[in-house]
Amino acid sequence: MQTPAHALFGDNEARNAILQLRQQLKTMQETQTQMFDRLQYLTKEVQTLRGQVDDLTNNYGRQQDQLTDTQGKKQEAAAKVNKATQVAQDKEILAQQALDESRRYIEKQDYANAIKGLTKFTQTYSTSKLYPEALYWLGTSYYGTKQFGRAIEVENRMISSYPKHAKVPDALLILGLAQEDSGKKTDANATFARLKKQYPKSEAAKLAQ
Repeated sequence: MQTPAHALFGDNEARNAILQLRQQLKTMQETQTQMFDRLQYLTKEVQTLRGQVDDLTNNYGRQQDQLTDTQGKKQEAAAKVNKATQVAQDKEILAQQALDESRRYIEKQDYANAIKGLTKFTQTYSTSKLYPEALYWLGTSYYGTKQFGRAIEVENRMISSYPKHAKVPDALLILGLAQEDSGKKTDANATFARLKKQYPKSEAAKLAQ
């Protein structure tokens, strides 16, 4: 059998104890509610931060992929440039060898083989830096075989296409000689006058005297 509260405490004491318990319970409930709200807020903050971290991670990954892709493209482009440069250099070496071979024929006064080699040169190495010089030697070879018309044509093409080339004075000399030997005295005199005026210190101008 339970003893009534008022039998142990006075009515006032019992009521005060109950009120205190209720107040404590209310305070605990409020505290738990605040803690629960705080926990929910922190949970949302963590979720937001995780989302931001994921976004940053994804962006970083994309940037790394783009950087890798860009670097790969640059390396690929550089490799193509290097390959193209190597191919051009190799072709220039072959062009020099072909020109040297034709010049050896000219030294032997074998103009027929020189013309054959130089004609092939102009067809094969039209973009070579040696192309203007090859034209000069081709014109010279035609002159050597007394094909004055062809010599005039080739030397004129060389002079007009490459007016600043170092071989222009020599080309003017061969042009003048071809004009003279073909009976075009007036043209020859004009060519020699041009040679002496534009290149007075050249060896070709001295020969034109």
